Amino acid sequence: MGIRRIELTNFRVYQHAIIELDPGVTAIIGRNAQGKTSLAEAMSYLSTLQSFRGVPNDALVREGEDSAYVRALIVHDDGREILVEAEINRAGRNKVLVNKQKLARVRDLLGVFRSTVFAPTDLQLVYEGPSVRRDMLDDALVALAPKNDALRLEVDRIIRQRNVLLKQSNGRLTDDIETTLDVWDQQFAIKGAQLGEARAKLVARLSPFVSEAYEALATEP
Repeated sequence: MGIRRIELTNFRVYQHAIIELDPGVTAIIGRNAQGKTSLAEAMSYLSTLQSFRGVPNDALVREGEDSAYVRALIVHDDGREILVEAEINRAGRNKVLVNKQKLARVRDLLGVFRSTVFAPTDLQLVYEGPSVRRDMLDDALVALAPKNDALRLEVDRIIRQRNVLLKQSNGRLTDDIETTLDVWDQQFAIKGAQLGEARAKLVARLSPFVSEAYEALATEP
């Protein structure tokens, strides 16, 4: 699949731009601060509704504006065309349309358009802690099977609720708090094990390719 046409309105440095893309490889060149990365960011946003730069959504809206819009015509390998439109608001809920139909849930967009971003910050996979690598695996799991997003969100929710409970206890575990904590621990054990199993299967799936790539790099003169 690929993007055939993308339109940006009040997105980052773009007031308005329409870009037509031909099939195959496209190189985006230009001077610094001309919007090259912002264009890649807009394309990637349509995959996950998040910036790969790790900034909040309101940072994507052009300064002085209330909303930004990203519209893209996506062509699948079988020739199917899908129009994806995203409205990013500084205040209020963002909106997403697929072929002019509003999505009931944001995660329903996952899998409609898949993209992979390679950025200098990807070096964090090597020199940062294991949480960065877990996040990478989880992103890959969602890209391969969008249903995994619900599992990831559920695990995150359980951890947040458990941490809030511990913070509220101020180090004093009453019977009520301990009972509630046991409930969260049980849920985390179940859902965490499911997510861990999914990660392990993905690692096993990726392992031959990673080994081959590493061997090629390690044996270079």
